[in-house]
Amino acid sequence: MSLHTAVELAVLALALGAGWLSLRRPEALDWERLWKTILATIIRGDVERLGGDQAQWWERLRVVPFHPAGRDAAAKLNRADLGEIPVPSLEGERLLVERLAGIETVQKRWEAMYREDSAAKASLLGNPDELGPAYDPSACLAPGIGWSNVAVWDADIQAAIARRLTGTVVVVFGTRGPSLTEALPLGTVVVLDQADEAAVMACVPESHQRVVLIAEGDRVHRMMQLLHSSPVLRDRVSAVFALDAAFEEQWMQQHFHHEPFDTELNRRTPYFAITNGSSGDAVIKEQRFPIPPDHPSGWSPIESIDLGVVPLDQHDPELLSRALWVLVSFCLSRT
Repeated sequence: MSLHTAVELAVLALALGAGWLSLRRPEALDWERLWKTILATIIRGDVERLGGDQAQWWERLRVVPFHPAGRDAAAKLNRADLGEIPVPSLEGERLLVERLAGIETVQKRWEAMYREDSAAKASLLGNPDELGPAYDPSACLAPGIGWSNVAVWDADIQAAIARRLTGTVVVVFGTRGPSLTEALPLGTVVVLDQADEAAVMACVPESHQRVVLIAEGDRVHRMMQLLHSSPVLRDRVSAVFALDAAFEEQWMQQHFHHEPFDTELNRRTPYFAITNGSSGDAVIKEQRFPIPPDHPSGWSPIESIDLGVVPLDQHDPELLSRALWVLVSFCLSRT
């Protein structure tokens, strides 16, 4: 190899390296923490609008159960088994489970984890600006849009979310579509009774358009069947949300794998799940998307994301919808 050729190759390698380093890599975030922070902030805004104080805000946060070490909440609330803690464990997770294991009922464990634990209270009442750049609304919406805008739900944040959703249609299989429309009149929401390929594709007639799918209850299963059977639709889906999902476990075990849910583009599709549970439940249903086994190629187009437990029916529908809009905006900014 001549000296001239070697120099050219070295310059090319440096250029490629600089290009690689300049690629935007989204910072890691805890999606459940983000989701619960959004809910807490929107409720704070409503409390402040009504002239309430922090004590009233904390009381209303009963419907926003969150603990920073409380992942896989149903398992912790139902069984509190140290053997079920994923490896590596989170900071404080083993101590939390040890404490919960000595408590008799789901209701009492719920109170101990979400209401009596100082870590839970600090997480929800803390300043969201201190969570770091990955949790900054301005990064996914527009410069100058912050958590204060999320709280008051002013015209600026509504316009910013509408801009973020340009080219995206939210398709809802269930009952929350109207409240989504009320929360953000500028958004494009289509409510469908049935998960039908032709009906969904008709919502995104232009090739550049993308779709976010939201389904509730037993409609989640039909949505999953539709995605499994339609590669064309999967290529157009930016994110999937399952609320209070009635999964058919045998079908999911058989079909919810990386290869059958692959997409033409080299990207991961987030599958978000919100468990509908409350402190009054004798057993908390496990409504998370399973994590598929690794594919031999190492490629994993499915990203299963657990957003934790939320008593959905105890929330103000419009406030819950506002929170979903903000979460969808974060999601779209990272795809």
